[in-house]
Amino acid sequence: MPNNQEPLFFKSAFDLLIDRAEGAYLYTRDGRKILDGGAGAVVVHIGQGREEMARVAAEVVGRINYVVPLFDSAERTRLVDRLKRWTPPGLTRFYFTSGGSEAIEAALKFSLLYQKTKGRPRRTKIISRRFSYHGNTLAALSAGDNLRRKDYESVLLDWPKIGPCYCYRCPWGKSYPQCDLDCANALEDEIRKQDPETVAAFIAEPMMGSAAGAVPPVEEYWPRLAEICRKYDVLLIADEVMTGFGRTGRRFAVDHWNVKPDILVGGKGLTGGYMPMGMIAVDAAMVDECEAVGADFMFYTYSNHPLACALADKTLEIMERERLVERAAEIGARLGARLREELSGHPMVGDIRGSGLFWGIELVCDRASKSPYSFDRGVTGRVVKAALKRDLFVYPSRGMAGAAGGDAIMITPPFIIGDEEIAFITDTLRATLDEVMPTL
Repeated sequence: MPNNQEPLFFKSAFDLLIDRAEGAYLYTRDGRKILDGGAGAVVVHIGQGREEMARVAAEVVGRINYVVPLFDSAERTRLVDRLKRWTPPGLTRFYFTSGGSEAIEAALKFSLLYQKTKGRPRRTKIISRRFSYHGNTLAALSAGDNLRRKDYESVLLDWPKIGPCYCYRCPWGKSYPQCDLDCANALEDEIRKQDPETVAAFIAEPMMGSAAGAVPPVEEYWPRLAEICRKYDVLLIADEVMTGFGRTGRRFAVDHWNVKPDILVGGKGLTGGYMPMGMIAVDAAMVDECEAVGADFMFYTYSNHPLACALADKTLEIMERERLVERAAEIGARLGARLREELSGHPMVGDIRGSGLFWGIELVCDRASKSPYSFDRGVTGRVVKAALKRDLFVYPSRGMAGAAGGDAIMITPPFIIGDEEIAFITDTLRATLDEVMPTL
């Protein structure tokens, strides 16, 4: 199999059998100790193996296994009450799913439903951005723009895309701040092109994730997007499945710019990997409008699952108690500084960017021209595997952006790491790049 392809159903992807995990480390059956510098799939915020999480799980399962989502439970009520303190003001109505892709699907469906209840049934288009990944359902793939679409193009919805805020590879060939913010104004241009009366929503990650490798926007970008959406009655959906719950050093990435989306999508860090779960947080006034006309929004079988709700609530409690969001900001600043100090001059490193514990390194074959490696070389895969041989896992971002973007890796460790882990990450990455570069 070419080394740039994912193995079907993940069979023997890295030839590793993980026997147990503790804190930020994975332990294999043959005795290896691996630093999880990717927090799995950017999931493990509070670290693995916490006994209090196991105690919560045992207590809940022993008392209540399942309730149909039409009923309530004490676990759901507690989680909702806590989430209201986490989400931006007004986003106080929640819908729970089994994961991020389902949550994106729910957000897209709700935006269509809301526009219909407002007497705008022609608003059926979702605008998104190129070089994006929003999940693996057909609607989520329709909103995304990445190589995971390739086998399903014939059945995906033909929704419009605009260029992203990606200063290292600006789609308009400009430089900030002399760029007139074309990346944000492109949304207004596209809304007008499509006809505002046909556009339901705009969806984007506050900071681009796996499709491009932890790319933050410029300061004015998200406030301008929000302004445009309000102007045209287009709903603003923030996909925070990857960036939410403290990953970027704020509770949610939109908090960096004091932006309140209409719909916020979360997952991954919501339970820290202890249980599959996703959610959308919706402006309460919008939900009230839908309920007033009797609009129906069907639940998933495992929406509001008591165990998932309990583990999510405990995860957030731990993050509050241990001030892990603040820690992600503090330790993340040290990680970013060390990455730049150790790697910014490496011949393979084109760009180092990020915030909190959400960092990306773009790999190039020529720093001066920013030329990416050809896709068939599978450079990201080589780097990830070489690092893994040195007992470090980093999250791959290879090939998601296609020819227009470069290879990238993401460094997104659990929030509990310290200076020893930072040194190991940077030293190991330096040695890894030195090893891989001569083979290219």
